[in-house]
Amino acid sequence: MRETIHLNFDWYFTQKFKEEHLRDFKNLIGFIKVDIPHTDLRLPFNYLPEKFNEVISTYKKTLFIKEEWQNKNLNLIFEGVGHAADVYLDDKFIFRNEGGYNRFRIDITDYVSFGKEHILTVVVDNHENKNIPPFGHRVDYLGYGGIYREVYLDVLEVEHILGAYLSNPDIDTNLINFKVESTTIKGEYRIEVLYKGASLYEGWFPLTDFVSEFWVDLPEKMLWDIDNPNLYDIRIGLHVDSKLKDEIEVRFGFRSVKFRKDGFYLNGKKLKLRGLNRHQSYPYVGYAMPKSAQMKDADILKYDLSLNIARTSHYPQSKHFLNRCDEIGLLVFEEIPGWQHIGGQEFKENTLKNVEAMIKRDFNHPSIIIWGVRINESLDDHDLYVKTNELARKLDPTRPTGGVRYLHNSEFLEDVYTFNDFIHSGENQALSDPDFVKKGVPYLVTEYNGHMYPTKKYDTERIRVEHALRHYRVINAASMSDRISGTIGWCMSDYNTHDDFGSGDNICYHGVLDMFRLPKYASFIYSAQQKDKPVLEVLSTLNVGDYPMSLQTEIQIATNLDYIKFYKDEYCIGTFYPEKDSKLPSPLVTINDFIGDLLIENEGLSRKDAEKVKRIFRLIPKYTTGLPLRYKIMMFLIMKKYRIKMSDAVNLYYKYNNPSPNYRFEGYLDGKLVKTVVKEYVKKTKYHIEADSRELEIDTTYDVTKIVVSKHDQNGNILPYAFDAFTVKVAGGLEVIGPKTLALSAGETAFWVKTTGVSDAGSVSVSFDEEELTIDFKIKRR
Repeated sequence: MRETIHLNFDWYFTQKFKEEHLRDFKNLIGFIKVDIPHTDLRLPFNYLPEKFNEVISTYKKTLFIKEEWQNKNLNLIFEGVGHAADVYLDDKFIFRNEGGYNRFRIDITDYVSFGKEHILTVVVDNHENKNIPPFGHRVDYLGYGGIYREVYLDVLEVEHILGAYLSNPDIDTNLINFKVESTTIKGEYRIEVLYKGASLYEGWFPLTDFVSEFWVDLPEKMLWDIDNPNLYDIRIGLHVDSKLKDEIEVRFGFRSVKFRKDGFYLNGKKLKLRGLNRHQSYPYVGYAMPKSAQMKDADILKYDLSLNIARTSHYPQSKHFLNRCDEIGLLVFEEIPGWQHIGGQEFKENTLKNVEAMIKRDFNHPSIIIWGVRINESLDDHDLYVKTNELARKLDPTRPTGGVRYLHNSEFLEDVYTFNDFIHSGENQALSDPDFVKKGVPYLVTEYNGHMYPTKKYDTERIRVEHALRHYRVINAASMSDRISGTIGWCMSDYNTHDDFGSGDNICYHGVLDMFRLPKYASFIYSAQQKDKPVLEVLSTLNVGDYPMSLQTEIQIATNLDYIKFYKDEYCIGTFYPEKDSKLPSPLVTINDFIGDLLIENEGLSRKDAEKVKRIFRLIPKYTTGLPLRYKIMMFLIMKKYRIKMSDAVNLYYKYNNPSPNYRFEGYLDGKLVKTVVKEYVKKTKYHIEADSRELEIDTTYDVTKIVVSKHDQNGNILPYAFDAFTVKVAGGLEVIGPKTLALSAGETAFWVKTTGVSDAGSVSVSFDEEELTIDFKIKRR
């Protein structure tokens, strides 16, 4: 029977490879002890010297081969190593892998001595090799190094299962098609189908070849979709001569996907796709984050940002991320590694290998609805992309292919025209006409915004608001077009990059979240599209001094509530509703009146004249004494009508346009008040500390959790210009990932802590000048 030995603890590492690491392979002088996932270089948050992260490093691990494993097959599996790995057992070279995002498997059976200890050595080369996608030219992201995904040893019988690929070609049936690959042509497969732990089906099927195909017809089925991601656990047991030789478990979901000219259909129902691109990188450690962090990103996309699709830009991502997408109903566009550049023959061969590795690894994920088989934003290459599409369709005839480009009327070899649309620059149209880009084909926007309007979390308010509005305009435009299957924006979170991109500090500030996954205003545009919990986010501090000439003429509110009542100094200015000409679930609410009926009630103006005066008041900060003539005449006539002196008119302006110390926003749903936001002058401040989880679990590797530190006013509003410094101390079984001296950035920041295995409890304290906050954790082992 299959036995899996996880090999993620107690590795030895040195950052600089030397030839003596291979000759004197048992010598660990100069090595430090590390656990996997691991980055080969702890990076600064920003300002990374170019090529700084390109190193050749050495990893070693003691591997004891049990005597009882004789006559077994031993497979060593690496989930991901960046970006070239030479693997040695003792002093023997046994394998080389090129590609930082593919799982690779090594049969070490013939290299081991049973009952003895071996030294496994992995030489990891993180240089940007021109033959390994995405490298060879400019790349707008870093290719981090290290053994950054898990490692394990499969101990197998000689007769074992190599892979299983399950599908339901016709959603109107309850049939599951099985293609199971094994090392033998003799025996039977026992199939058991379980739903929520209960057995629904059991059957036996004879092997017909090294790849056996058969069908299972269930008595009933539950569909997998974004609201009800029903998953079946399917056990496949290989029996030879009535003995169980191997068993694997595959998760399966019944669902159908179809891109048409009029949109995307999931299980025959039209669904507007709304998503963001995700890089799998994190501050300080690059790609090296374990299961819980990968799963958390999926949760953020689905639950915090209310999205229904993510694109794995620009490479296949962690199995834990994809597993979580299956579990929560988050659709995925997965693509091969690459960024604009197509290299030589070896590069192209590696590209084809990447297509095969991606599809074989991830075939059984119901969340994946399309394969990206073209180098992101590359030029047309007929011969290469004929091959990638043919290979994808051969390996998986059930899913469509896409090829992300920025080209109009590009050669269309895929099933869906996937297009990066950066036409929107603020005042112009939000999206291109699909039929102008490529006429009459299924069409999906795979990037927008991003570099067109980089925005830092600590930028001035008007920049952060405009960033949010640009995202809103695009998804709003897409909501009103049946020709656009959906939009996947650039991007989820900020990320490190090379010198020739970003803001000069090696960060692209393109995310709706920062690198720590903390929200910018733009994120609230997306989170408001949900119905699960009330959202009321006022995209302003109501401090007019943050605007040129102290001119703030309107406020945007991202909300999923029915209407907003707006109060100024306890007076209800008015009730404001979402935009009417939108098909989004939750359009924006715009407040552009700060006076309401006060001119009518207090000054005796008619409603018509009051509206004229409010219009003039809104223009005065812009034009000062140089009002356009028509408005001067309008004001003169009103002053004459109501016998208002000039001095009284000036006083009237300041009476109704002085910033208020007290604004209140009440959000109503079905006529009931469900959420209130108060904006007023800061009277008190308070620090706050919060963790994603207070319980960590050491399983096949270490665990992590994110801790957010923030500063609020008396109403719970984050203070956007707070940059207070603090230090971090940990105790027990925890350590900090990154530096221990930090500062708030726009009122909040975050860091991760990881388990060390030395204790079943831990604590984290953050110390400001006059205050210390502590949070305690439980740590369990599985």
